[in-house]
Amino acid sequence: MDRQQKALDLFRHRCNCSQAVFTAYRQPEHLDEESALKIATIFGGGGAGTGNGLCGAVAGALMALSMRYGMGDLQATDAKRATYELGCKFMDDFAAAMGSCSCEAILGINIGTPENLLKAREMKLFETRCEDAVKTASQLLERLL
Repeated sequence: MDRQQKALDLFRHRCNCSQAVFTAYRQPEHLDEESALKIATIFGGGGAGTGNGLCGAVAGALMALSMRYGMGDLQATDAKRATYELGCKFMDDFAAAMGSCSCEAILGINIGTPENLLKAREMKLFETRCEDAVKTASQLLERLL
């Protein structure tokens, strides 16, 4: 199974957007699946399910980019700078495709309250907009990793 399909399958089977993207695109030789799922849990739903922050698919993708290219020692400041540039490119491309990198802007509703979370489920936003976000993040990562 390719990584794009793995991300979608994870998302469709109870993982949040961040978990799905990061787990599919992590470096498995350096991080096992269980650890990836745990690390990425908190970034879903706009950050801890608040709906206020960064789209979890974006957060998962940024973690995957950082895992591959990031600063691995205190002297590797060039790697940090290059990773920031790559992250900015990813975010620009994602926003161009999805309209924003913000969870609330992508969904058109803030899912941070029980009422709005229920409304988002009724509107099937997770099956449509969030799945589109996972797919878009995956497509962009395929070009950058």
